[in-house]
Amino acid sequence: MANYKGSKCIVCGVDFEETDDIVVCPDCGTPYHRDCYNQVGECINSELHNEGISWNQKKINEEKTLEENEEVKEEICPRCGFVNDSKQNFCSRCGLPLNNGADYQHFNEGNSQKTFPNFGPMGQGFGQQGGQFQNGQPFNPFAGGFVKIEEDTDIDGVKAKDISDYVGSNKLYFLSQFMRFAKLKIKRSFNFCAFLFPEYYYFYRKMLGHGFFFLTFEIAMWILMQIIVLKSNISPDMTTSDIFTNISSSSMLSSAIMGVSLVFFIIRIISGMFSNFWYFKKTKHDIEQIDKVAQSEVQRRDTIAKKGGTSFAYTIGAIAAYNIIIRIIAMLIS
Repeated sequence: MANYKGSKCIVCGVDFEETDDIVVCPDCGTPYHRDCYNQVGECINSELHNEGISWNQKKINEEKTLEENEEVKEEICPRCGFVNDSKQNFCSRCGLPLNNGADYQHFNEGNSQKTFPNFGPMGQGFGQQGGQFQNGQPFNPFAGGFVKIEEDTDIDGVKAKDISDYVGSNKLYFLSQFMRFAKLKIKRSFNFCAFLFPEYYYFYRKMLGHGFFFLTFEIAMWILMQIIVLKSNISPDMTTSDIFTNISSSSMLSSAIMGVSLVFFIIRIISGMFSNFWYFKKTKHDIEQIDKVAQSEVQRRDTIAKKGGTSFAYTIGAIAAYNIIIRIIAMLIS
């Protein structure tokens, strides 16, 4: 009886019990309640007879298949096709966030859950239903996949909770980028805001060194273009067609404009490609420095939040400084 306990009679569908009167088919070994077998008059498990296997062997095969399916849980990356373990949050090959079927874990503050504002990839706000985050989860609209990061996840020696406090707005986007940098040892991603407006973006993210560099670069490029314009004898009353004719008539002038434009574009490409990695290094450095001097956890958390985050004051100051400087230079060279 022990071999049949927990199995079902294929006639009535009722589980066998220790006290049941059981008969088995002499050909395939399929068990029946005696009354059920007498009712049908023959073994109805013709499938086993045709396959030439026993009821017991089929049961063993089914249990083995079930165990294998339970053991092998894989997550295929939708971008590169690499087969990952289902417990991984990111693809081991390309770093894409994986949707492993688990609910997203919010970063916690004690026992209370704290949700994050809905921000787009460059820090700009979106509506509650749109944008990069869907229902509080960071979503990659180009390749798919959701990020699942716990607050104590280690990202190159720094806890995800500390990074989220430091980054402030758009933290889920940056956490996923920082995780890719840490796991895959890469330095490239692309930040459109840092590509389009590098002279202001870095001040917004309190990356003052980078901000001053790109602001100075933008002013230098503007000065070069103004000098080229003066050398080309372009006057305010000239039409666009006249300006192009004047420039194209001089190969040296055309080469100078093309060279300045090329350098301008290359520097912006570099900014867009590496800005997230530079921000990752700054975040990690600042948190490590705070850890060395913080006297209490409360002071530490407060300092991390104040040191990081964003600054509209720096951004507005950079915009004002740029416009004032170029106006002054314009008056000097005109």
